[in-house]
Amino acid sequence: MADQSPVEPTKGDVPSSPQSQGNNSTQQRDYKGILYSLDEPRFSGLSKNAVKRLLRDQLWEQTRTKRLQSKREKHKKRMVEKRKCYEEGTGPAPIKRTKTSDMTFGDRRVIMDCSFSDLMTKKELDSMQAQLVRCYSANRSAKEAIHLTVSGFDDALKGVFDKKTSSYKNWRNVTWDPQPYEEQFDKSKLVYLSADSDCTAKELEEDKIYIIGGIVDKNRHKGLCQDKAVKAGIATAQLPIGDYIKLASRKVLTVNQVYEIMLKWVEHRDWKKAFMEVIPLRKLKDSEIMDGDQVDKVEQKDDDLDDDEADEVARQQEESLAADEQQEASQVAQETSL
Repeated sequence: MADQSPVEPTKGDVPSSPQSQGNNSTQQRDYKGILYSLDEPRFSGLSKNAVKRLLRDQLWEQTRTKRLQSKREKHKKRMVEKRKCYEEGTGPAPIKRTKTSDMTFGDRRVIMDCSFSDLMTKKELDSMQAQLVRCYSANRSAKEAIHLTVSGFDDALKGVFDKKTSSYKNWRNVTWDPQPYEEQFDKSKLVYLSADSDCTAKELEEDKIYIIGGIVDKNRHKGLCQDKAVKAGIATAQLPIGDYIKLASRKVLTVNQVYEIMLKWVEHRDWKKAFMEVIPLRKLKDSEIMDGDQVDKVEQKDDDLDDDEADEVARQQEESLAADEQQEASQVAQETSL
């Protein structure tokens, strides 16, 4: 008769307790002060990286007011220190602002394709608006400004501008067009700038109209602008970054960086100078200049901090633009009354 005594289970035979099953998803976790668990409906089907991005966005929104308040206090402190230096005669000469009426325009034209609002989050739309503000600010201070058409200017982006920069309607030589650019311009003259293009722009031709894809998406929609242009039968080209700088990361720049590079090329007629004056040092980290010089290493900044700084810079530029326009309007009124 076989031994009927119970067999002592091995460690591997012991079933998981109900508490231990699914513990990885139900246990509460902490992300920089935000408590969460992976079984929350909002995380369903998301990868670990996607969950982290979602939490990072949540943290960014929660700390936005405090963060910007801190930046404003630092800005006020710097202004007080500068004012004290000016009064004591130890500060640098004040910067002469470029009046809107003094802007000099050439024949070149750029279209900002802003037909991607449905692909962007609220935060990304805010960032897109801030980048357009920086484009106009760069245009004002450029030696030769570029005519700008904001195409596909829909209600979503317009709402952000109405809330943050209502003076945009007075921007000089900027056309706000809700219609697609394909209906407004001759396709044979259009060139869509895309990092995915097989062609390289050796120069910015005066008889061409260059299109910049107005989207902030953290590379979620790779090849979007290239595919759109190809389907529409529009020529594409990429800026010749690789001919002058060997970037350690993918050659994707922000909208305002591309626009500023174009302004600098018009000024210098030199791509290398344009790239070096515009591309931020953090993007040049571990990169090489094609003449053999190694770029000095700099501390890599967090992407969220860059967004915050961009928003704060845009806010300051918006205030500056509004103040300048008000001052110019007052001067015109005084001259008219004389």
